[in-house]
Amino acid sequence: MMKFSNKIFLLKTFFLIFFIIILFFLAYLNFSLNKKIHNEGNIFFTINTGESISKTLSKLNSKNIISSEIRAKIILYLYKIKPTFINGKYVIGEYETEYSLLKKFLNGDSVQDSIIIYEGMTHNQIIKSLKDSNLVTYDDTSDYTAKIFKSKIKYLSPEGTCFPDTYRFSAGISLDKFIENCSKKMERTVMKYWRNRDYSLPYKSPYEMLIMASIIEKETSVDSEKPTISSVFINRLNKNMRLQADPTVIYGMKNYKGNITKKDLRENNEYNTYRIKGLPKTPICSPGEVSIIAASKPEVSDYLYFVANKKGKHVFSNNYKDHVNAVNKYQK
Repeated sequence: MMKFSNKIFLLKTFFLIFFIIILFFLAYLNFSLNKKIHNEGNIFFTINTGESISKTLSKLNSKNIISSEIRAKIILYLYKIKPTFINGKYVIGEYETEYSLLKKFLNGDSVQDSIIIYEGMTHNQIIKSLKDSNLVTYDDTSDYTAKIFKSKIKYLSPEGTCFPDTYRFSAGISLDKFIENCSKKMERTVMKYWRNRDYSLPYKSPYEMLIMASIIEKETSVDSEKPTISSVFINRLNKNMRLQADPTVIYGMKNYKGNITKKDLRENNEYNTYRIKGLPKTPICSPGEVSIIAASKPEVSDYLYFVANKKGKHVFSNNYKDHVNAVNKYQK
């Protein structure tokens, strides 16, 4: 009987000690959760795309932002939080606690960065701008254009696939994801105006309309002129005339130095619209929405020519004689 009582006593003592240990452990966790991480003002921390929880916690520990990876994992487990951190750039505030920081990572409360894709940028210019920004991640061996060619527009080239806009995103977004997002926006925009286009236009596909929009974009930065510029090119196509658009010639040149020579106009390439009939094979830049609208619904006119005046706009003519007079007046 005495031995049995001793066993009961030992068992109770064990459970009491175990309970006290658990209480101390929970108290320690609670203290850790609510203790300020640092006292150095706001700092930035980036979680990259595809980065594991362990990798993130290891980075935090190496930067002395948290003192224990194991404790952080225990916190995630005890609070039954699904351990998936959302990539991005985060601000770690002066009064941040370990728990509030982990919740911030889990909720994706990151700082939003932005990049502007300007109207008229070429694909190479866009890619260079993205890489130079240091806001996107990329691997030079990856094919970031792969998803572009699955578009309804049936692109033949990455050129013209990124819609010009201001894009806000979490730092660490991959280059291919960024390109996918802006190409989807271009697809939505082009298809919207393709469905509402003037059906008498000589386009065979949305892609041809996009090509026209890119030429209009490069011909003028004056939005009010774009429907008129569009009408000139449509009138020339309908009359089986060559477009003779200087921006297409420039795009096809390997070493453009600011001037187009007569020799350049004689060059036989797929973008020299002084030599080829119809549209070039691909867009020559990323056109903005105004240019896409102009390509889908040009002004009704009989103009066949235009020349830049000295005020940043253009003078339009419906016959060659008037055009020559305008060229002599404004270009010589």
